[in-house]
Amino acid sequence: MFAAGLLCFFLYWIVQTILALMPIKKLRILFFVKAIVVPPTFLALFLWAAIVTHGGGPLVKGPVKLTSSYMNTAYSALTGLNVMIGLFSSLAVNMPDFGRFSRDQFAGYHQFLALPVIGTLGALTPIFVCSAHLQIWGEFQWYMPAVLENFDSRAAKFFTALSFMLATIGNQVAAGTYPFSNDISGMYPKYINIYRATLIISVFCVVSTPWNIIKNASGLLSFLSGYSCLMGPLAGTMVSDYYLIKKQKLNVHELYKDHGIYWYDYGFNWRAFTSFFLGFIPVLPGFAKSIKNDLAISGAWKIYTFAWFFGFTVALLSYYVICKYISPPTSAMVDVAVYPPQKGDISPEEEAGDVVGYEKSEAIGSTKEVSPV
Repeated sequence: MFAAGLLCFFLYWIVQTILALMPIKKLRILFFVKAIVVPPTFLALFLWAAIVTHGGGPLVKGPVKLTSSYMNTAYSALTGLNVMIGLFSSLAVNMPDFGRFSRDQFAGYHQFLALPVIGTLGALTPIFVCSAHLQIWGEFQWYMPAVLENFDSRAAKFFTALSFMLATIGNQVAAGTYPFSNDISGMYPKYINIYRATLIISVFCVVSTPWNIIKNASGLLSFLSGYSCLMGPLAGTMVSDYYLIKKQKLNVHELYKDHGIYWYDYGFNWRAFTSFFLGFIPVLPGFAKSIKNDLAISGAWKIYTFAWFFGFTVALLSYYVICKYISPPTSAMVDVAVYPPQKGDISPEEEAGDVVGYEKSEAIGSTKEVSPV
């Protein structure tokens, strides 16, 4: 049985790697198909589960016995909220990787309404489907693909599984391979391009043995909660730096210059690292206990249940205090925001990458005052 599952994993991995290596313009087709197929599938599963259980089933209507030996209902709810915030905050970081290909800065505003609807549907459907499985088959199953195995209809199994595979590939490309490739190629452009970086992360997908991560629900929650430990302090530091310290005024050209105004001390902004670790270190004991329950850490695990909020708040305030009262980064402060020219500011020939056009666009950007977005 394990051999069959491993074979399916590698077949899926090959398909995902091939699609991830496609140019970004062709990936639009993948996401277009995903947008058409996946939401209706989740809606159909949600309606099926709500109808067969007459409103939700035991997981929705309760009562439910907690499996945790040390958490009560309130802390368990905080943990679930923390997991979802950590997960979506990691996705939010990846938005600029795709947003930079938009026609203009207002092209993605329609997602303001679409994302909450799709996100809510995606969160409710697994709860209702797993609740229906518990009511119909008398056994709790937290993993939705395992629930699908009990469907009587082969067609339902096939098309639902195909939709799930399409959704997973789309998420992996959008939240995993492409953002990683962008970051690594930006750090080492001389040696690594997006194609090579995608191959690197694809190999890592196998080395990390993902089948161990989804072996049980607590292990998956621990893995996802790890996002909150990191993303909360990181987000707090970035928000404090951009909105509170720099007042939304950046010189984007200087961001790409060696020894520019954002070089700080030998290439490191110690203020950011300090605020990050101040928000990160206190939640480490709770993170360790989420992996190994028998660790004795007293009540330190309680902070971990809202790790994202804690890390965000501590990092934001500590970075503000350091930069405002202890060591102001005066060399990194600018009076006028300098952003690259928007579409229409330069001619099509200059947009095509002409050297003269590039120099001209840089000159335009360096003298043009742009109101922060």
